[in-house]
Amino acid sequence: MAEEEQKLPALEETVKELMAKIEDLEKEKKQYLENLLRAKNDVLRIKTEYEEKMKQFEEIANANLIYSLLNVLDSFELAFAKYSDKEIDKGFFLIYSQLKDILEKYGLEEINPLGMKFDPNYHETVTSESCSKENCDGSDEGLIVEVYSKGYFLKGRLLRPARVKTISH
Repeated sequence: MAEEEQKLPALEETVKELMAKIEDLEKEKKQYLENLLRAKNDVLRIKTEYEEKMKQFEEIANANLIYSLLNVLDSFELAFAKYSDKEIDKGFFLIYSQLKDILEKYGLEEINPLGMKFDPNYHETVTSESCSKENCDGSDEGLIVEVYSKGYFLKGRLLRPARVKTISH
């Protein structure tokens, strides 16, 4: 038993050291948890700020586009108020050109596929026209013969496909 009594203070010291180590680890764990929560809150704050900034950028971009279109609106109102029917025809062409120029300035590109082969990546078939073997050959299959509405790219990305009529067999 004497030998066990001699080991007891050493074991008590080891237990004290381990308890101190556990206490230190608990403090460290608490610190890591606080840092993690702080980082999570920072990420949420940054995400919210980013979303607000993107909304502001969108509003500014829309405001710039709408501001540019106001001249077109003014031109329409002027044409209706001042000009005769013949002059309105010319005025509408000028207004159309003005609107087209503004949209092109913002990156709009037209897709007018009349006479081209149908491509489902850029065109949407609204209807198709059958052809007989007498009036067309196999190379006419998928040929676009009428465009119902032009398609558009916006800065190189498809904004709207062209709506077309194609030839089918």
